[in-house]
Amino acid sequence: MKTGLVSISFRSLEPVEIADMVSKAGLDAIEWGGDIHVPHGDIKKAQEAKSICDDRGITCPSYGSYYKIGEYKEPEKVFKDVLDCAEILGSKIIRVWAGVIPSLESNDSHFRRIADELKRLCNWASLRDIGVALEFHANTLTDTADGTKKLLEYVNEGNLTTYWQPPVDRSPEDNLNDIEKLNGKISNIHVFTWKSRERLELMKGYQDWVRYLGKIGDNADRHCLLEFVMNDSPGIFLKDAVTLKTLVGLF
Repeated sequence: MKTGLVSISFRSLEPVEIADMVSKAGLDAIEWGGDIHVPHGDIKKAQEAKSICDDRGITCPSYGSYYKIGEYKEPEKVFKDVLDCAEILGSKIIRVWAGVIPSLESNDSHFRRIADELKRLCNWASLRDIGVALEFHANTLTDTADGTKKLLEYVNEGNLTTYWQPPVDRSPEDNLNDIEKLNGKISNIHVFTWKSRERLELMKGYQDWVRYLGKIGDNADRHCLLEFVMNDSPGIFLKDAVTLKTLVGLF
């Protein structure tokens, strides 16, 4: 396991400021967001972000594209822009959203439409030796472990994985059960501590994260990426980075 930051944790900061923070914190990587720091198809910004990271010894293992499956009239054109940026960044995983409808509100037609487009994304990405990863997120088809597993198995592509993060107000025991269900298909992890919707310092959830990372512990190559920093504070980020490095160092 390696460490990093999701760039959208600090939307108001410029890429060089974010990279300087990550370098100071001693983290390994940045997942650049496709909604603000490296927009789809913005080759110049992708090149700048890559150069900034290279200068500081930071990798860009994944691209947080915020590509929302089923929401584009020309998905191949939009995803080509996503792939172009990921390729420049050197990212081997592109994070996407499985639509914008909760799994409980989805019907068979919607599921198949999202799944069929997702399969095409995986095929397009595979031509560039890039993987696709689903965000484990509310208001999508992957808002539960069962829904995520169903979509992964239906699409059944070798370069398709899922991220994992602890959903709001779900117990540690339920989270551990979810991890078990997704065993073998989890790539990167979004790491944070919340109490309901209140952001806390990562250390407040330290014992839970020891259990989560221990459960995931399959020795796969993945990044644990900090997100949702309390008060959007660079100072707290530096404290969270120390906690994250301690956690990852256990495994």
